[in-house]
Amino acid sequence: MATPALFLNALSIVLGSFQYGHHIGELNSPQKVITTCADPHTGADIPSSPLYGTEPSDGSLPLCIPMTSSEWSVLVATLTIGGLLGSLFVGARLADRFGRRTALMANNASLALGSLIMGCASTYSAMLVGRFLIGVGCGAVTVIVPMYLAEVSPPELRGTLGVMNQLGIVLGILFSQVLGLYFSTATGWRVILMTGVGLSLLQVVLLPLCVESPRYLALQPGGAVKAKRALQILRGRQDVAKEIRDWTRQDERSLAAEEEGLVGASPLLNDSNEALLGEDTEQQSQHQHKTFNALSGGQGISVAEFITYPRYRRPAIILLVVQLSQQLSGINGVMFYSTAIMSTIMPSQSAMITVYISIVNVFMTLISAYLMDKAGRRTLLMTSSVAMGASSFVLATSLNYEIPLLSAISIIAFVASFALGLGPIPFLIIPEVVDTTAVASASAFALSVNWSTNFVVSVMFLKLQEWWGGNVFYVFALLLGGLTTAIHRIVPETRGKTAEEVARSWQPSHAH
Repeated sequence: MATPALFLNALSIVLGSFQYGHHIGELNSPQKVITTCADPHTGADIPSSPLYGTEPSDGSLPLCIPMTSSEWSVLVATLTIGGLLGSLFVGARLADRFGRRTALMANNASLALGSLIMGCASTYSAMLVGRFLIGVGCGAVTVIVPMYLAEVSPPELRGTLGVMNQLGIVLGILFSQVLGLYFSTATGWRVILMTGVGLSLLQVVLLPLCVESPRYLALQPGGAVKAKRALQILRGRQDVAKEIRDWTRQDERSLAAEEEGLVGASPLLNDSNEALLGEDTEQQSQHQHKTFNALSGGQGISVAEFITYPRYRRPAIILLVVQLSQQLSGINGVMFYSTAIMSTIMPSQSAMITVYISIVNVFMTLISAYLMDKAGRRTLLMTSSVAMGASSFVLATSLNYEIPLLSAISIIAFVASFALGLGPIPFLIIPEVVDTTAVASASAFALSVNWSTNFVVSVMFLKLQEWWGGNVFYVFALLLGGLTTAIHRIVPETRGKTAEEVARSWQPSHAH
């Protein structure tokens, strides 16, 4: 059941995704004014210098930081290098050690500092440092936010709330594109970059008003009582015992399946355990934690264990396929460089088309949120990938033959198709195919694949477009065809199912 407390908590957490979206789009529109200085006397462009901007004699910040298209691609892609490290080494570790809410709070330091450095940069190297720090923060966000949303969602709203992560991202992209319309000037582009500082501070103010994830709390020493109270706030009622009992049993059975025989038949929570069902007793809560320690050593599953444990092999393959599908679709070639793509055939309208793309992205994400718990994840993934492939083919053709209107329609259709499934589901599906103890490491693994592929696409896209023109989108169409086949063969339907129930679909002989 949806409650005001649940959505207020979710919105505060999703501000992290909003920041990620803002940083995806912040360099799109102001590319030209950042990289090209105009001589104040002649109006001619100042030749590029690869490392240093044009320093004003009065010591103020330069109006631009000249760089070549290759250097610009590296700057844009540096976000993904930081994102890879943030998702693999920062997000999961902070979330498991300090909790989801606290981890997100600390993560704002990286986002704010990176935005401050970029906004005050006078050299290319400073821009790289700031972009890298922002990337680390964004990488952690992509692990923590979907995890929190999945852990606070009631089963009937898991899909809808899960899409809020992607909705936050696309709203952040739209926000940055609108800023770009008004501040992509020699004196205004720093405002776009400095906005990230304000967004980080806003989330730091809001997060103390949120509760920690009840599922995380239940796995901590003495956490049963705290978990119950947090869930009561989120659900707006006192009788939360059944929900806690259900997901605690699911986690216990998942752990016991891996460490069979280590603890015997003693469950984390059975009908005689009343810590979460009635009286708040620390003794019962400690007993729960000791049992969890016996199963897992008091720690979640590590990334290495997630990759190597046989019982996680199929989930790892599923996550690999959906993450590759998202990034090899070519979406970030469009999200990072849509202004540059459209400026080749519609130079006067390219910035506005970028805003239209973002508006459609938001609208389609809202439709996806409505459909997620009705049509199902697998159906939306298939529909999304097929539609993206068709749109990519049409976009390539229209760019090659310089058909402006068809190019604008097809690039908008491309992004709309992405928002329907390949946008939200790769994040949403992670906690649906693995148990709670492994979800942080599964997220780190999945998102390291995501960020690595994102880096390859974003750093190579402008060069590939320079070499091949619109034909680069034929390549994405071909990749989407193969990935659609892989989705059809490998990805199960997870709507309305627990991770344990999903596992039975591919391991019926091991179902208990």
